[in-house]
Amino acid sequence: MQHQQYASRLTVSVTSPPYAGFSRAVDANGIRPCDLCPGAIFGVELGPRPWDLEALKCELLHLRQSHPAVPVVLRLGQALDVEAAHVIQVATQLHVRGVIVDGDPIRETLCRFLTEPVDLPADVVEWLALQRPAMPPQFVELIRKIFLHGETKAALQNLFNDLGESTRTARARCRKLALPPPSDWLQAARAVRAALCLQRTPSTPLLELAMDLGYSDHSALSHQLMRVFGAPAGAIRRTLGWEWLLDSWLARWSERAVVRS
Repeated sequence: MQHQQYASRLTVSVTSPPYAGFSRAVDANGIRPCDLCPGAIFGVELGPRPWDLEALKCELLHLRQSHPAVPVVLRLGQALDVEAAHVIQVATQLHVRGVIVDGDPIRETLCRFLTEPVDLPADVVEWLALQRPAMPPQFVELIRKIFLHGETKAALQNLFNDLGESTRTARARCRKLALPPPSDWLQAARAVRAALCLQRTPSTPLLELAMDLGYSDHSALSHQLMRVFGAPAGAIRRTLGWEWLLDSWLARWSERAVVRS
């Protein structure tokens, strides 16, 4: 009962492109995924002190499980002290993507946190495990290494060798889990990194970014983003974060898998 009482003092708001500000408080339990536009971000505020960190943990876990396409940031007032620093530490361990302090420029601050993750491979496997908690450790490690090292098909084969697993075994494992095969994860990992680069440098010409990322031209980059995420480069560039992109990719893959079966 105590956790429910404190949880009611946690305020959830939403910001969406162009990230000019956060909405008024919303009922997270009443929001449907279709009500949130691509690139939406939840802002969680704690009520008056004392803060109940267990309530915060429960709220964040529920929020992230219910809306995997929406990253969460913590919103704090200007009065930062030791207790606030401790809350930031705990929130980071709970995979909050960043902290917004009253008065911070919202889009610039969010861009810094959401387009330059400290450890993207670890974030991705934690995010995936939140939705698929029964994933075998070997598969989790494969996905982590794909996002860490998997730049090419040759690199993917080396990852199989490092894990002591054949391509056929890895494919069968993915099929059993009803998840995309390793080659598709490789494409998704490359596309996610390209998308984050687009978001991080909105004024850089698309052709210049494409060449820096190893694509032949801007059309090749645009086509891959559309093929993987179903969204054009311009639309992706207006958003922040990778969660909605991977969530969209998994949903699109699942729909195609159902049709093929």
